[in-house]
Amino acid sequence: MLQKIRDTWNQPKSLKARRYANVFYDVSWNVLLLTIISVVLIGFLGAGIGAGYFASLVKDMPAPAYKTMTSQINTYSSTSDIYFGSGERIGNYTTDEVRVPVAVEKVSPFVVDALLATEDVEFYEHDGVVPKATLRAILQEATGSEDRTGGSTLTQQLIKNQMLTNEVSFERKAKEILLALRLEKAMNKDEILNAYLNVVSFGRNSMGRNISGIEAAARGVFNTSAEKLTLPQAAFLAGIPKNPFLYTPYYQGGVIKEDVSPAINRMKTVLNRMYVAGKITKEDYDAAYNYDITKDFMKTQSKPRDRYPYVIDLAEREALAIVTAHLLKIDGINLNDLEPSERKEIRSSYGNRAHNALRQGGYKIHLTLDKEVHEAMQQPAKNANNFGPNQNVDGKSYPEQTAGVMLENKTGRVLGFVGGRYINGKTEEYNHATQMKRQIGSTAKPILVYASAIEAGMITPATTIIDEEYFYKFDYSNRKDPVNNEGKTYRGPVTVRDALKLSLNVPAVKIYEERNQMFEDTQHLVDMGIEVSEANRKASSMALGVGEVSPVNLASTYAMLANYGEHVNPYFVDKIDFQGETIFEAQPEKKRIYSDRTAYLVVDMLRDVYTSGTATYAKSLLNAPGDWMGKTGTTQKKRDSYIVGSTPDVTLAVWSGYDNQTLEMTDKYPYGPYYQRTQRIWSQIANRVYADKPETFTNARFNQPASVSAADFKDSGSFSEKKKVEEKKKEEEAKKKAEEEAKKKEEAEEKKQEAEEKQKADAAAKEKADAEAKAKAEAEAKKKAEADKKKAEEEAKKKAEAEKKAEEDKKKEDAEAADGA
Repeated sequence: MLQKIRDTWNQPKSLKARRYANVFYDVSWNVLLLTIISVVLIGFLGAGIGAGYFASLVKDMPAPAYKTMTSQINTYSSTSDIYFGSGERIGNYTTDEVRVPVAVEKVSPFVVDALLATEDVEFYEHDGVVPKATLRAILQEATGSEDRTGGSTLTQQLIKNQMLTNEVSFERKAKEILLALRLEKAMNKDEILNAYLNVVSFGRNSMGRNISGIEAAARGVFNTSAEKLTLPQAAFLAGIPKNPFLYTPYYQGGVIKEDVSPAINRMKTVLNRMYVAGKITKEDYDAAYNYDITKDFMKTQSKPRDRYPYVIDLAEREALAIVTAHLLKIDGINLNDLEPSERKEIRSSYGNRAHNALRQGGYKIHLTLDKEVHEAMQQPAKNANNFGPNQNVDGKSYPEQTAGVMLENKTGRVLGFVGGRYINGKTEEYNHATQMKRQIGSTAKPILVYASAIEAGMITPATTIIDEEYFYKFDYSNRKDPVNNEGKTYRGPVTVRDALKLSLNVPAVKIYEERNQMFEDTQHLVDMGIEVSEANRKASSMALGVGEVSPVNLASTYAMLANYGEHVNPYFVDKIDFQGETIFEAQPEKKRIYSDRTAYLVVDMLRDVYTSGTATYAKSLLNAPGDWMGKTGTTQKKRDSYIVGSTPDVTLAVWSGYDNQTLEMTDKYPYGPYYQRTQRIWSQIANRVYADKPETFTNARFNQPASVSAADFKDSGSFSEKKKVEEKKKEEEAKKKAEEEAKKKEEAEEKKQEAEEKQKADAAAKEKADAEAKAKAEAEAKKKAEADKKKAEEEAKKKAEAEKKAEEDKKKEDAEAADGA
């Protein structure tokens, strides 16, 4: 058919046909030329209009300086990390987005090839914008096409993320194009690629958190570094930025999606584009295409706050205070120079700045906590058998709680702590080890009463005190109440050593009141960072521990004794790094509280607490070696129970009680004595730490310093009861002598009475014996007479029988003789 038309056109059979053909040709040609001219004119007009429209869109946008652009592009949040003192990473400062910056040189080449083949195949050729791709994207946007191929280069995507918003508009697109062209002049390709790799979103990680940047993606999805990503892993991650919500393998809670086929199909698309671009071989493509990427997904991970209750919160609070102080120092602001109202406002403002800096600034927070020690300490708090029953108050149930702190004596470093009890694997938010302040009971006696009195030359370990009924002489309430004796019997004269070992109350109050230097003595507590109210600074009951102290500060006071009288403030943060620079490094704050002589004499007495005093139960359960010294304590009505123990190296303090301070700990079956529960937890913590990290405990001993002499162990103090003790001793000796004499007299009387009674008994016995002998003789005589009579009767009978027989025999003989005659 076509050939026939062609032949007719070239060789028409008539003139008329030729004429029609020429007319058709001329018209067609003119129409074509007119169309071409019109299209060109319209194109120029459209281009002019487009250029004008583009110019109108960006006319109000100033061209940023290259340095400003570079700074803004490279300014992105970086997650602050928290580390154990032993080096292990715990997690990150709480933030909505996790990002770990990495240099492009430390990223797998597979990732770079996958991203470029998928997102921007002409990246190294274009100048920031690909016109045909942009025109295609604009036409698709204008026509509302469902098939959106995208027109943004990596440079444009970077501009959108770092300098613009996600607003969908031609104005934003125009600004994006202009800024992309300018950025290509401000940064080279590798710098742009480096920034893009650290900015782009990769959905969520295995904890359900938003992740940005390839390093955070590699860690959060495959538990590896960006440098070690395999081809299928790289292709999978490279496909996510297209639609992070759709292609991320995790839900918000970190749970793996039931259907990840969209993400896997996207991975296969990326692999195909890499193959087409010549980045991988057919063999690599086939192997990666058929690889089961789901087996590389990390299982749902618990958040650091779930894995390490209290630690993240503690680290954030400590770091926030440190960074706030750092920012104030940089700006030359001293809060003490400000008015109270202004001080509060400035502190709040800088606190907010510090919080934002920690969320986005990439700080490295290094704690003092030792991972092995801290984790070992948690185990006893997870054992429900270590606790008493729940108690109800006003419809609310309160479980018996605990807290513990272990710190390094010489440095003040907190090695581990127990913030509270674990119930069904969960804990409370309230950190009992650091935030709770409670009365400390008898644990106050050695650090306040006995140490102060020894320091003043008032007592020695051998000083004798009378344990007797005693009434307070001084008190801020002006009451003259008897000293609580906790239901114990009074022991009379006892040495200071025994009074402390047995935790007797009266001797402690007697010493504290006779010394009557309460402000001076409580200053020792203040010097160790313990707050003491004005009322308590003149209260006699401070001798029995009515002052409120946190477990961590209580531990530090016993570490002071172990340090021979030098206190070191406890701390939780070793150092904080920012951008490769250490902005904070802990400097242990040391202060002399007591002399080494005083501290050692107290330590020597506190050894007895474990060997023969109130902590013998804890000692019986203890496996950890060491020269242990320490103290137990109980507050009124058994509301709080304590035990603190120290070796020359470490101190471990444990508390038990209820959050509701009206509740008393029980001794009922099957829970056993309350103090044994506390001591059991203490021993279990020490034993677990020793099992997991035995070097924590050594066989080092407390060595007697040169300032201590043999005389210090004799009763050489000025305590006033010495004369009273001697008088009482004489009275007791006289009383004892009188009692002995009375006893001897009583014994003599008893002996005399016993002798008389014995004499009487002997006479009665003799009389009875004589009567019994007489009766016996009479009975025997009677018996003999009866026997003789019976014998005579038997003999007479026998004789009669013999005579009768003889007579019968004679008669018989006579008869026989008669017969014979």
